[in-house]
Amino acid sequence: MANFSYGSTYSVGIRAQERVNFTMGWDAHRLALSFEVTAHGNYTVDAPFLVSGRLWAFDVPGPANWIGVLAPAGPIALKPFATTLTMETTVTEAQLRGLEKARAGADLNLTAELTVTGLAETEHWPTTGSQEPVRIPHATWSNAITQLDAGAFVDVLVPLTEVEARATAARRIREAKTAIRDGRYEHAVSLARAALDPVREICNTQKVYNRAVDKKAPERDQEERWAMLTQSAFALFSGAPHDDTGTTEHFTWTRADAVAAVVTAAGLLARLEDLP
Repeated sequence: MANFSYGSTYSVGIRAQERVNFTMGWDAHRLALSFEVTAHGNYTVDAPFLVSGRLWAFDVPGPANWIGVLAPAGPIALKPFATTLTMETTVTEAQLRGLEKARAGADLNLTAELTVTGLAETEHWPTTGSQEPVRIPHATWSNAITQLDAGAFVDVLVPLTEVEARATAARRIREAKTAIRDGRYEHAVSLARAALDPVREICNTQKVYNRAVDKKAPERDQEERWAMLTQSAFALFSGAPHDDTGTTEHFTWTRADAVAAVVTAAGLLARLEDLP
């Protein structure tokens, strides 16, 4: 919580909430953040204060950390209970793309530089400033982006299990997501390949694939089509850990490649939960 002290008499605390709201615009959108305001000490109830600020993305890699000016709808009044403050800024389409690429599927961490100015209290210097971290959970931010029609997301939950091979595969999916955030895309694809091992074993993929590969696509049954998908994904992802002369040694992997690989492996792994 950011603390704004006015002498030794009283202070105002402002804590960022894990909520976000977008209003769509033309190539630029209104972003509203919520804060909880509490007052402590010998303050005047309903005394008016004006909060202003600037929003930064200090934890985002790269030089482009500035987002915009934060503005309230109007002054706030100090109360003997916690109140909600809404601060707004403008976010462009380019900023959204940059934030999405930089956070790489993790929670979004921002910093609000806030200034609180007393409009009526005159016993102390009326203006003080502080910084408050703003953490927006991945799912909350992704849902907001989806509502803007600026993107879409799918989170795949791989169920916990006591089956050792599947538990290991789930751990590899988690490690792959971390690798993507760290920019280690080839390693993420390698982990996705390894996560397919229990899928291929339980579904007897290689045997079903061998039975189906010479058939025409319309002639394959559902099991065979799943096997074709799984085996094709495994073959593609195998290009990451292997450097075969003349072929996979020339493979390169982008972030989009790594995300596609990890989501595919996670989906196929999660599907085992519903198999008989």
